[in-house]
Amino acid sequence: SSQSWLSDRSTPTKLAPLPAPGAAVAMACQWLDLQLLQQGFQAQKKVQLLDGATVGDILKKVAQYKMVPVAQLFLTEARWTDNAHCLCRVGPSSAGAITGGAADAIPYSSSGPIQVKLHRNEVPEGEVSLGGVEDLDDLPDIITVQAKFVRTELTKAESLDLQDELIAAYSEDSVQTALEKLQIRFKANNMAQSKYPRLLADVLLVPQRKVLPKWGFDAPPKGIVQMLTAFVPNDDDPDVALKVTILNGLIGLDMAWLS
Repeated sequence: SSQSWLSDRSTPTKLAPLPAPGAAVAMACQWLDLQLLQQGFQAQKKVQLLDGATVGDILKKVAQYKMVPVAQLFLTEARWTDNAHCLCRVGPSSAGAITGGAADAIPYSSSGPIQVKLHRNEVPEGEVSLGGVEDLDDLPDIITVQAKFVRTELTKAESLDLQDELIAAYSEDSVQTALEKLQIRFKANNMAQSKYPRLLADVLLVPQRKVLPKWGFDAPPKGIVQMLTAFVPNDDDPDVALKVTILNGLIGLDMAWLS
């Protein structure tokens, strides 16, 4: 493939195409009640969860409003024990304080519903409780949550612009220094050429993490597969192919440094 500069051997998965820009799309949604994970009467916020959005998307939205790290937040939901994916209680202790995350979960069994911590890729069913913050201040009364956008295709102009950003990122002194050290170690150990792309992926991780999310892709390695798929329509374009050659030379995939 002309896209060898991606340094990933994964086979791209066919992704569903996005609607054309500007197209009117009726998005399905569900409504959730959001309250704090604590005892007593709680003020509630409404969450409009658009189709495809998950617990992780809700937490990211809340983290933006509250200006806190998303890692400190979690959601729970009341589940009956025959519908719960783990029999643990996340909630009030005997002293009335809130025992928060999964590390503090209490082994529990009951004939009634229990508060279960939700995984980030789950879709809540109704009322959810928020842990990791002390109040719902700064949250609007209605929180609209969309699924994370993942790009599935690039125009030729976008492909060339993305390649320019990668060229700039790979040209930074820190990256070139790391590449030089890798190549020296590679030659000193007389490694097989087939191992270079795999070792190269580690060096390119930092610049790719900076560039890929700006273009609607996940961080590598998953984002590399997404980007490869998006480039397919332009794979054989001569202008795109020329920049592939430049990129291959910049990161050593042309193996010219071995001579």
